Amino acid sequence: MITSELETKALLGHSVIDTYGRSLGRVIGIERNAFGELESVQVEAAGGQIAIAKARQIALTPKSITLTPEWKLESEDIISELSLLRKRISALESLKETKEIDNEIYVELVDSQKAGYLEKVRTAEALAASMKRRLSEVADNISSLTRYLVNAKLDHKSGDLDDESLKIAQGSIEPTLHPLIAEKADLSVSLKTLEQILPSRVTVA
Repeated sequence: MITSELETKALLGHSVIDTYGRSLGRVIGIERNAFGELESVQVEAAGGQIAIAKARQIALTPKSITLTPEWKLESEDIISELSLLRKRISALESLKETKEIDNEIYVELVDSQKAGYLEKVRTAEALAASMKRRLSEVADNISSLTRYLVNAKLDHKSGDLDDESLKIAQGSIEPTLHPLIAEKADLSVSLKTLEQILPSRVTVA
């Protein structure tokens, strides 16, 4: 287990990338709870802007500090929790059908389980809406960058852009474009999985 001192040395002042390889800045601050456990870090991005990242988003390796997007972790949590709640409600229904549970206890337990399920569904719907907005932003950015890249290649083909200028254009656009494409694919898969676990209609029977 890594000590607080080693953890601090591994974090403070070091560069941070996201799971898609983009540089996010450097760690300039650390927050710990009363037990000395890491809670969050402050990351200084370009222009001096400060972003807060939760401890669970951080992955330390010998060569880098990698940050997982919060939406990804939240979607994984909610999918797992909704699946479990569905199984528990089904199990209660099964116990009722086989008369292995008293009706009064059944009503009490199923009401509690369904209330928890509906609360998670609302949380999941809000997260799905947020992910859709991010997906739309990413798709727009990909479209714009792809258009710039195609225009540069057209200019090169038509003789308006020399080889060196094309390389500069590609070197400027592609390092930004490739992580966006990876993020879009990741968002699409996670969103599809999240929407599959959500009920088409929320009812309380």
